[in-house]
Amino acid sequence: MPEYDIEIIKKIKSGDTDAFTELANNLKDKAFSLIMKILKNKEDSEDTLQESFLKLYKAIIENKFEQKSKISTYFFSIVYNTAVDKYKKLKSKRFSIISIDVDDSTFEEGDDLMKKYFETEIEKNVYEERHEISTDKSFNSAELEKIISLYLNSIPEQYSVILNMFYINDLSHEEISEILKLPLGTVKNRLFRAKAKLKEIILKKYSEEEILQYV
Repeated sequence: MPEYDIEIIKKIKSGDTDAFTELANNLKDKAFSLIMKILKNKEDSEDTLQESFLKLYKAIIENKFEQKSKISTYFFSIVYNTAVDKYKKLKSKRFSIISIDVDDSTFEEGDDLMKKYFETEIEKNVYEERHEISTDKSFNSAELEKIISLYLNSIPEQYSVILNMFYINDLSHEEISEILKLPLGTVKNRLFRAKAKLKEIILKKYSEEEILQYV
């Protein structure tokens, strides 16, 4: 476990509330991004974030955090599970991330990403603007970021959540696998498919050289 984690846990256990505030400030933005991917509602997400921090604080004080992983990984696991529980309470239907354990004999990995969501608003916008695009059109990074954001908000949660964990929460394949209780191969496969689809969408507007740093 990183030295920073060890030191800040010691401070929190000793009653240093400023240390927990520091930890919370370091994690809150990335945690909120993950929760929003699941709940898609700011007020519910803010409540869930607060609940997650209370669980983290309690776990540290009561020695429930065994320090076998980074504190950020442990916290994002709390965040994910708390958000899914919140979703189940708010909705009568099952959260689509739960569909990750579908029968592989009747479901080809990536079907819902590559087929059902093929004609998204993102692609429609790209097609509509295509006739205005010239070969010397300047690269617009802000526009590209908007396309990526729209993409993440439009694809099934089992892909957007994994992408968020990997790129925003800075979790490794192994950490994501542990948190989601998914086979490592499934995590890698979904990241690969989602990235490939994103690249396909963006290449309709930009050259491969321009987007190489993003995809």
